[in-house]
Amino acid sequence: MNRRSMLRLVTGACVVAAGRARAGTRAPPRRIVSLDWGLAEMLLSIGVVPVGLANTTGFRSNFTTSVLPMSVVDLGLKFQPNMELLLALKPDLILVTPAHAALRASLERIAPTRTLGRYRYSAAPYTVAREETLQLGRWLEREPVAVAVLDDAQQTIGRARARLAACLPGCDRPLLVAQFLDETHARVFGPHSMYGEMLTTLGLRSAWRGPANAPAVATVGYEALGSAHDATLICLTPLPAAVESMMKTSPLWRAMGFASPGRTIALPLVPPDGGVVSATHFAGSLADALVKTARERA
Repeated sequence: MNRRSMLRLVTGACVVAAGRARAGTRAPPRRIVSLDWGLAEMLLSIGVVPVGLANTTGFRSNFTTSVLPMSVVDLGLKFQPNMELLLALKPDLILVTPAHAALRASLERIAPTRTLGRYRYSAAPYTVAREETLQLGRWLEREPVAVAVLDDAQQTIGRARARLAACLPGCDRPLLVAQFLDETHARVFGPHSMYGEMLTTLGLRSAWRGPANAPAVATVGYEALGSAHDATLICLTPLPAAVESMMKTSPLWRAMGFASPGRTIALPLVPPDGGVVSATHFAGSLADALVKTARERA
């Protein structure tokens, strides 16, 4: 965080504290539970550690850029949390996504429950995740911190875009972002996914279009990827062993443009349902990989 952001954060916090003291208002929620990993990432990004989280082990495995203290209580499954344990934590706020609607009434009996995570269902996930990060900051009276986080994210993405612009035309090929599920199927991420919005933000192009009403993420037979014959494949790793074998032995795969040197780039998987932190990390990692590949081919 730069000096200007830090000064803004400290000044804003002092103003909030003074205003609360004058008005005699109640302190914001402090014992917060999240039943969603993306919302936990959002909390941690503004310096708030939840007292409980659904499946802490899974969060640590998937959201590797966020540090979750061992003190956070594991509440079990995202959609079947341990209600007795949740009640024992005595939370003053529970965060859920729209997908938790069926649990909402039960959760409200334990503590006030609020919904975020609508960014995942948006055509512009990163943009909406920014709005929700700021909203969460306001709820928790951490708005100056949220603003600083968003400013830093924009600066990081801006630097990544500048690196890509400097290596043109080596970085201007359309990109196909895919995660292989097995030797025959892949998840492909379109323009309205978090990955897709990051491509646009970085000045890059998505090679996957599909029909106008196509979902942000589609599961397809991998042969469908061949329709983007002029694209560079961003292959999210790790790969299942069967996929690695297929890529080495399949005549169909070898006939695709991706088999050409420098046309398939392996990139560690960043959670596609993450928010600002995940999107920023993806942007930086992608820019580094594309610039490195362009230089090697020059």
